[in-house]
Amino acid sequence: MIDFINITIDGDDFPKIGKSVTTLQPSGAETHSLTEVKVRSASGAPDFTAEVETRGEQPRMRFSGSPAKWIQGHNGMGSNDFQAVVKASVLLVFQTLGIDCPASVFAALSSGEYDVHEVHVAEHYRLPRGLIPKLCDNIRRHADSSLKAVPMEKGIGIRLWPDSRDLSVAIYDKYNYFLDRLCRHKFALMGNMPADFQRIGIGMDFDQMMGEYLAHVVRIETRHKRSLNSKICPLNRGSLWLPGSARELHINAVQKIPLQDIPPLDQRELLLEDASPEHRALIALWLDGRDPMKFCASVATYYRRRKKILALYGIDLSVRPLAEDTIKWSDLTNPASIVEPPQWAVENGFMYDPVARSAWAVKTQNEAAWLRPAPQHRVFKSY
Repeated sequence: MIDFINITIDGDDFPKIGKSVTTLQPSGAETHSLTEVKVRSASGAPDFTAEVETRGEQPRMRFSGSPAKWIQGHNGMGSNDFQAVVKASVLLVFQTLGIDCPASVFAALSSGEYDVHEVHVAEHYRLPRGLIPKLCDNIRRHADSSLKAVPMEKGIGIRLWPDSRDLSVAIYDKYNYFLDRLCRHKFALMGNMPADFQRIGIGMDFDQMMGEYLAHVVRIETRHKRSLNSKICPLNRGSLWLPGSARELHINAVQKIPLQDIPPLDQRELLLEDASPEHRALIALWLDGRDPMKFCASVATYYRRRKKILALYGIDLSVRPLAEDTIKWSDLTNPASIVEPPQWAVENGFMYDPVARSAWAVKTQNEAAWLRPAPQHRVFKSY
């Protein structure tokens, strides 16, 4: 999915948005510019950035932000069709501002004749959530120092090449991201929708996305800047992007990450997640092939704990342990491990899909939630 864009469009018919700023240059000349504007309907609503740049010979307008979050109200899943999401995002900016889209901007969006400066592409790979902290720990401990792996400031995840102006990578738990400040995320999604069945349905869709989709994947996000100017496969112009370009760009970047030598992840460790400390030690010994009875104070203690472990976790310490079941980095990042968004999310419009949406005229979630009068009584407070 396209999770962030930064594009510029040339033109000479831009509206005056932002505050005027006059700068005195060392040569004595004065330059005039307009400040950046964060476009959003109200406090707590999704936002997108727009700026009219007049410093160069050719005026241009810059747009940046997360298309998925701007259009859908969430970025848990989304489309890879770059040109379509760019067009929908920019048109929604002008709709939110309440002004007509300039002719030069609309023409550029329709033809793809605009500059692309930065793109973030995220994909979800099949991996139990319980193994994400172990994956991040393995990368920090065993990855090559050239990756400059650092933990993320918030949540469970890790960044690779964080200061690179070419390419950086983020590997993290998106489920945990939404779980933190859950009410704020839901407020951004549902906004001014009245307390009716439609609002309840959107909330249920969000919970279903969390439980059925994000709870079973790890998110790998590749952030491309100067790498878009590649001579072999340039993607620095909108017209160069095809519907499959984003995923191809992402896969090529992930395959080049030198993490093949990190230790594999043992899925058996998931059995230890919910176990209490006294039971966890016996289960770990059992998984290691040792006899747990030898580590108990008495035979009676062993049988009592074995009975409890069988009742609570369904693990029988009297049988042979499970065979080793590991996940290597190469298996994790195999393109076949990418988990596609569920079909129900496309069918009911919870995920913006340009192809499906073109068949009928319906509002985006941002329009449905925020481009409407605010209710007198809110379900959630304003954040």
